[in-house]
Order: sequence, then C-alpha cells, then structure tokens
Amino acid sequence: MSEQTSKHTHVLVIEDQHLMRLALIHELQAALPASIVHGAANVTIALDLLESHQFDLVVIDPGMPGYDPKSQDDRLDVVQVILDLSPDAIHIVVTGSDTDEEWEHCQKLGVVGYLAKNNIRPGALVDVLQEVAERGYSVRLSNETTAPPEFYHSGLTPREQEILGWMRQRPSGISRKDIYEQLGERFDIDAASAEKYYKRARAKLLKTGLLPKGL
Repeated sequence: MSEQTSKHTHVLVIEDQHLMRLALIHELQAALPASIVHGAANVTIALDLLESHQFDLVVIDPGMPGYDPKSQDDRLDVVQVILDLSPDAIHIVVTGSDTDEEWEHCQKLGVVGYLAKNNIRPGALVDVLQEVAERGYSVRLSNETTAPPEFYHSGLTPREQEILGWMRQRPSGISRKDIYEQLGERFDIDAASAEKYYKRARAKLLKTGLLPKGL
C-alpha cells in the first residue's frame, strides 16, 4: 500500500440494489472525505475485493443474491462470511428488513452498526459512525411513522436540497444553529456559509409558494 492510499479510509459497500449502493457510497464519501469506497453488487464480488484489499469499514446488506433474504440463517451467513474475511474492519449492517432479533445476532457476530434503510437520510451515516466512535455501537431500527414526508424541487441545487433535508429532519431540541454547525462540518465550510445556503434555498421556495411545513 502506498503512502498516499494509506492515509485514506478504505470502505466496502456490499449492496445489490444499484441506486441504494450509489446512495450509500455518496453518504460515506460525504461522511469520510478522505476515503476510497468500493462497491460490490453480490457476495462473489465482495469476497474477491476482501481477499485483495484491506478495508477499514464494511457496510453489508445481508439480503444478497444467492441467499434467501427471508431466511435469518442465510442472512447471518452473509454477515459471517464477510466478517471472517475482514476481522479488523468496522462492520455496519444496512437492511430493509430490520428486526431487534437480527440486530442482537449481528452484534454477537461482531457487527457494531445496524441501520434500517428507511433511516438513510442526509447525515445518517455521519451520526452512526459518530455513535460507534463514542459508545462502540449504533442501532437505528425502522421508524416510517415518524419520518417527515420527502420533498424535492428541480429549482434547488443538490447542496441546497440536502441542506433543506437536514433542516426538515431536525430533531426536537436541536436548534438551527446546531444544524448549521453540523452542515459546516459535512461540507467543509463555515456555519455562516451553511446558513446562507439554507436561506437561499428557502427564498427560492417562498417565491414559488411551495415552502414545505417546518421550514
């Protein structure tokens, strides 16, 4: 490994759904700016990569092709074979079929993060990695009933869209100032610049009369 690549965080995303894999890669690149991210659409590709690369972080969807996604044994087999080939990595399971029971089994295998796919929103993986660093694990099960409706507008830039998404998902007790500071860290800008992006996006929506509730 060269000196240049050794300074990067090496990440593997194992996910068969193309758009979900790209979304995870995008989120991880934002969460880990100095990173090299590989994607694998099936277990065979993942195993080849694991045998030829050393990864610091591995994200696993246990419902992979060639395995029964409804069988807990098959799902845990996927997780186990990945962990066996990357014992020194941090492992996070991302799934659309999350359960408390599966999380408990994954945790016993050595998984430190367990995230429902419907919880993957801007900044979610940043928070998961932070929780893992602070307390050694992170678990986020499904909460569709509490999630705000999504909103996209073609007149907004990708950064403006993401900033609005963060603001709409702001938890109770978290101030806008806190969100600006988090966004500043995410985009490597100062909090004042993040606030300007938000206000510009909000002004665009006000002109159209389409400003969503909560903004």
